[in-house]
Amino acid sequence: MLQFERRVKDVEATIGVSLPPEHVRFLREGPPSLDEPVGVPFRGEVWDISYFFRLDDGPNHKQLDKTCRLVSDVLPEHALPVAEDHAGNFFCLFVAGPNAGRIVWWDHERDLGDDHVEDVAPSLATFLTALRPREE
Repeated sequence: MLQFERRVKDVEATIGVSLPPEHVRFLREGPPSLDEPVGVPFRGEVWDISYFFRLDDGPNHKQLDKTCRLVSDVLPEHALPVAEDHAGNFFCLFVAGPNAGRIVWWDHERDLGDDHVEDVAPSLATFLTALRPREE
């Protein structure tokens, strides 16, 4: 098994559900590198995105499999981190359940068991299309 496929299987084992094919494709093609500051419309403003999680040879803190192992026990069930904002909160994709396909924002400063999230976009494609340049 190739390294990428093994890492996808590791993520799936950690979160307990298969990743949607479109998200595997997104990871294989490589998420946006964000050479320029970007954000996404959220809460009536453009919310900064620090980076997208990936499965490549980049820095450890940006690797999806490593991040899932660290936080899967505190994220809502079936929530997969997609991107991180500048405050350490996650934009997540629900990969199963009644909200499957939706992108939500998860605030890391919460009590254990508090699974409240805020809707951001109805799909990963819509989320990516909504990205806007930010001024530093």
